Amino acid sequence: MIDAAFLTQSPLFRNLDETERAQILVIGQVRCAAAGEVLFREGDTGDGLYILLEGSVRISKQGPTGEEALAVLQPPAYFGEMALIDTADRAADAIINEEAELFFLPLQELQSLIESQPRLALKILYALCQVLAQRLRETNDRFMNVFTIAQWGGANSGGPQPIP
Repeated sequence: MIDAAFLTQSPLFRNLDETERAQILVIGQVRCAAAGEVLFREGDTGDGLYILLEGSVRISKQGPTGEEALAVLQPPAYFGEMALIDTADRAADAIINEEAELFFLPLQELQSLIESQPRLALKILYALCQVLAQRLRETNDRFMNVFTIAQWGGANSGGPQPIP
């Protein structure tokens, strides 16, 4: 039996009580993966979410010049959570960066648990909204930095002129 302590460190599950954490543990499964293993590819159907217990995972997209890493995740990060929100395909690749141990929560089992436990659902979905709002703010900040550099040309005096 796995120690449930990792759930108290996960932003998605830290507000659950002991009974609720036990329900999560029952439906999840521990998986080990070697460096370079692909967990999922952009365009795959979302089948669940992962919590990183050990190692690291690279979230990336394929660009014109090859793989572009969006993030390298460390424990207690979780990923693949967008499958809980919509039925769209995976938005990026998830590749094991260094040997990892993961806790996988299958989508159907997690959705069934959420549907049958309204209090648990509220806690998980509220935590998910908090994290997504934080990520959106960070993305907005990065976008504005890129926009500002593009608009003013950065250190390049011969670059684009500001938009009036």
